[in-house]
Amino acid sequence: MKQTTIRLSDIAGRCWKRRKLLLTNFAIAFVVSAAYILCIPRYYKAQVRVAPEETSGGSVSSLATIASNFGVDLGGASTTDAISPELYPDVFESNDFIVDLLSIEVCKADGSLKTTYYDYMLHHQQTTPWHPVVSWLKSLLPKPSAPDVSAAKSQGKGERLAQNGRKYVEGLDPFCLTMRQTMLVKTVKENISCQIDKKNNVLSIRVTDQDPLIAASMADSVRVRLQEYITAYRTSKARVDVAYYEQLVKQSLDAYVKSQREYATYADSHKESVLAMVSTEETKLENEMEGCYATYNALRTQLQSAQAKVQERTPAFTVLEIATVPVKPAGPKRMIFVGGMCMLTLLGSVVWLFRRELKQYLSDDSESASE
Repeated sequence: MKQTTIRLSDIAGRCWKRRKLLLTNFAIAFVVSAAYILCIPRYYKAQVRVAPEETSGGSVSSLATIASNFGVDLGGASTTDAISPELYPDVFESNDFIVDLLSIEVCKADGSLKTTYYDYMLHHQQTTPWHPVVSWLKSLLPKPSAPDVSAAKSQGKGERLAQNGRKYVEGLDPFCLTMRQTMLVKTVKENISCQIDKKNNVLSIRVTDQDPLIAASMADSVRVRLQEYITAYRTSKARVDVAYYEQLVKQSLDAYVKSQREYATYADSHKESVLAMVSTEETKLENEMEGCYATYNALRTQLQSAQAKVQERTPAFTVLEIATVPVKPAGPKRMIFVGGMCMLTLLGSVVWLFRRELKQYLSDDSESASE
């Protein structure tokens, strides 16, 4: 059987004969793809690169540093922290951390809006023209009944906020999010990315947003919040010790002041007395006052040591690349998209013109392969 062949000259000749069809398809693809991509809001990206400080692990840390130069990761051997730099990207997956970011004040580049990031993401995002239609169709779908957790939410919110020391946006609790808030948190997680270079532990934080100023300001704010998060973790034990010693110092100071007042009152009231009993009581009160003062001094020393430990445990983040307001949008790539769709349309039109020849060519190839 003679195998079907397709020559380039035949392709060019038939395409020239059907050039009106090809040009029509090209024009339709150009108009439709351009109309579609122009409806997609543009977005900007801002980046911050920081080098977090690690807790040294002595000789093991040196070994891990040498191994990292050859692309070998020894895991957590170089740090004694539970949250090592390798785990920093996982922090961004926490609802608690993301919800804390929603209270940041943001301002648009043109100065037309100044509000919280939560309100901006919820009410001031540009959407596509068909987004309301899609949302309406989704609203028609049956929704599963959500459990009533309002009582537990109201009872536990104050305790949770007191424990982590954060003040969330009113009506927003990471412990119990509504469906709309859950989708918003998911969107924020997609807009904020964090990557760690395992060789040198350089952290890259990237923020995507429709406004260039908000993208840059959020990238810097996320860096600050991450530093506060890690600092709070590393200094938690030392800060508890500081609070404990501050309480003891206050109690010892009150005891010292009280004993000093008792000694002074007794000494003034028995100033001209020569009785041995008075002298003994005065010596007793003086010894108690000196003991309270010694306790006060010892506790002050412990307090200063605990405060120094807090400073020692506070990590330092070296900023290698600051966040800058992007000048050009990162996407969508409109020219590339329109050009790609037009080329695919032309290719599809040519394939459709030669559909019979291609079908015959493929059948001949399958028959020759079976023989």
